[in-house]
Amino acid sequence: MARFVNLHDAGRALAAHLKAGIAPLLADIAAGPPIENAAAQGEAIRVSLLWVTPQPTHRNDEWFIGDDGQRRPPPLSLSAFFVITAYGTSPAGEPVQAINRLGQALQAIETDPVIELPIPASADIDPVQGEGRMTATLVPVAADLMEKIFTPLQMRHRPWALVELGPVQLERLTLPLPAPDIVAPGGVRLAGPRPITRPAIIGALPDPLGAGRRLRIETAEAANATELRLGPHSFALADPPLGPGQIARPDTLGRIFVTCPPGADPGALDIVLVSPEGGSERHPLSVTAGRPALDAPAAPLAPGADLVLTGSDLAGAAQVFLWPARGILSPLEVIELAPTSATPAQVVVARAALDAAGLRAIPMLAALRMGPNRFTPAVPIEVAP
Repeated sequence: MARFVNLHDAGRALAAHLKAGIAPLLADIAAGPPIENAAAQGEAIRVSLLWVTPQPTHRNDEWFIGDDGQRRPPPLSLSAFFVITAYGTSPAGEPVQAINRLGQALQAIETDPVIELPIPASADIDPVQGEGRMTATLVPVAADLMEKIFTPLQMRHRPWALVELGPVQLERLTLPLPAPDIVAPGGVRLAGPRPITRPAIIGALPDPLGAGRRLRIETAEAANATELRLGPHSFALADPPLGPGQIARPDTLGRIFVTCPPGADPGALDIVLVSPEGGSERHPLSVTAGRPALDAPAAPLAPGADLVLTGSDLAGAAQVFLWPARGILSPLEVIELAPTSATPAQVVVARAALDAAGLRAIPMLAALRMGPNRFTPAVPIEVAP
């Protein structure tokens, strides 16, 4: 949209646009009526307004709030039609340069049809006031339209083209209305729904979980959680937990530890965390029975301490594998050790063996190999620095 105070500035802007785009430079390009003498020898171009018409797509534009905060009516949006006439006759009376200059004007319009406003003053170009942008478009002309244009003008024919310029906007004379109240009288009172943050379950390990084994659940926004549902089993969150149906609230890192009931039925179940703001999305988990299974450690591995992995049916553990929880970037990051001792309830790896293997103080995952292609589900290991 190009907004003007003076409609004549639209023609001046088109004339300045042509003057900047035509080479070699033609100084005599102006917005005004066609030159009476069509056979004038001096080279020139005239940009003459023939008619304007409202743009129908802007008839129902809404009032808007201006930069000063006042409500203003929408401007009048027009399409303006200009006839571009060219002049320049040879001594023999042939309009050679007129035709050449008209072609250059058409090249300038087709090469760069967008006119940016305002146009600053420069060499041979006067400044043009306005703001925004408009587009110049060549209008196809038939013989009957040519007759309708030149007959009322009562002038001799000369090289010319018809150009549509728009959108051209003019401010309405309607006075602006005062700025609306920023705050309704008496203030604004918000009621009804309010934003809430439900708890979220990010992950749970080990998965599958052995019946009777400890599970570590990673959570977010769970400070107000009141209940954990592990399939059909429900646990109240308390600090500290006082009974068999209670478990500790999330720690500072958002971790919740819960022991799956020993009699839990094998199969798939869902974990749900409940709070006054609502329940979390369901997190799937599998429960197994009668297979070797590990407990998720409830405390970090202290400096200098042996790694003790508790669980069930662990006596046949052949090897212990540890790798970074972020993922394995190199096979060298995988630690493979033989257990120092293995009983049905726990597997121990000496700290000296861990240090010799290059154990780092980063979050790790651990699993036991129970036989050919048989491994326990991985459990998270926090290695204290």
